Amino acid sequence: MNTRTRILPRLPGWLWLVAAMTAIGPVSIDMYLPGFPLIEQEFGTGGVERTMAVYLFGIAISPLIYGPLSDRFGRKPPLYFSFTLYTAGSVGCMLAGSMEQLLLMRIVQALGAGAGFAIGRAIVRDRCEPHETARVFSLLMLIFSLGPILAPGVGGLIIGWWGWRSAFVFQVVMGLSVLLLMHRALDESRNPAHVVQLSIRGVAGSYWRLLGDRSFVGYALIGGFGMGTTFSYVTGASNVISSSYGLSPQSLGLLLGLNGFAFMLASRLNTLALRRMGPAEILDRASIGPVLCAALLVAATAFVQPPLWAFVALQLALFVAVGRVNPNSGALALAHHGREAGTASALLGSIQSMMGTLAGLNVATFTNGTVGRLAVLMAIPASLSWLSYRWVRSRVSRDGGE
Repeated sequence: MNTRTRILPRLPGWLWLVAAMTAIGPVSIDMYLPGFPLIEQEFGTGGVERTMAVYLFGIAISPLIYGPLSDRFGRKPPLYFSFTLYTAGSVGCMLAGSMEQLLLMRIVQALGAGAGFAIGRAIVRDRCEPHETARVFSLLMLIFSLGPILAPGVGGLIIGWWGWRSAFVFQVVMGLSVLLLMHRALDESRNPAHVVQLSIRGVAGSYWRLLGDRSFVGYALIGGFGMGTTFSYVTGASNVISSSYGLSPQSLGLLLGLNGFAFMLASRLNTLALRRMGPAEILDRASIGPVLCAALLVAATAFVQPPLWAFVALQLALFVAVGRVNPNSGALALAHHGREAGTASALLGSIQSMMGTLAGLNVATFTNGTVGRLAVLMAIPASLSWLSYRWVRSRVSRDGGE
């Protein structure tokens, strides 16, 4: 199916499949977290956190490969390959006999999972007009948010019953299910007229042209710094909140699950707003939100430790604000790159994932275990997101509008 369609209130099957493909990446991050102590105990060594680091790195760089492949060969062939690779990596993780083997298989798993988000967004770009693209991105965020809510709890249950390897059994089933549904429910969406010849020079040239497009880079930075804001919290929250407020692991898991509800609320608000205005107008109004929420969070934690409810309320407000910004910046970044939608989506995803990873490393390096420092480390990327918006808007204004 190569014609663009409007998304009906009842979501089509292909959109549910795209949501599943994009959710597999973060679900594979969260699901095995409750098994960390068991993994270290079985292998008799520490450093299980490295399995998270290599996964995040793999999922950040792999879209750069899949994007050009999807522009040359269509969306489905790279997806078949990537989710076969993901499933094989999940089997390898399930059977790993040492920490080194688990590290290697997590890299394989990530190299497979990275295609879901990049090519998924390209499929949306193929099928939808720019205004609808922003709305669909919001719907994807709504479905996507269920992963971080459910994955830690589901992982904790199955790991408690059957051990840490059961989390990867579940991921094998997810990979096989996506492959089956892809075969049955996903039509090729790339326009045959938009076939791009594949060569190293051509791919490098495509990425170079995109990086030379200041509008694309600006919108990518907006979303990247937004992702950096959320990754800063996710990286530091476990240790900081546990030590500052004395929460049990079970209570902390429930608290972190609230982040998914924040993004669900943001998605709903954005969907309603898109009925009245376009993504550029929404972004113009919403871009200041993360800065204001981050400033309130910094002010509340600068001199005293606020009650837990106050800290969480402000943090969730910040997540809602980021959730209003990112779908619209993503839609605007891809709006004028239909011919190379896969490549553009891949670069967009890699920029955002890498910036999120760097923000997480920044927290790991500079945190001092207090909520005040964590608030500052979240406020930095939130502020840079707003500055990126001001930069790209000034550029668009000089060029005569969006």
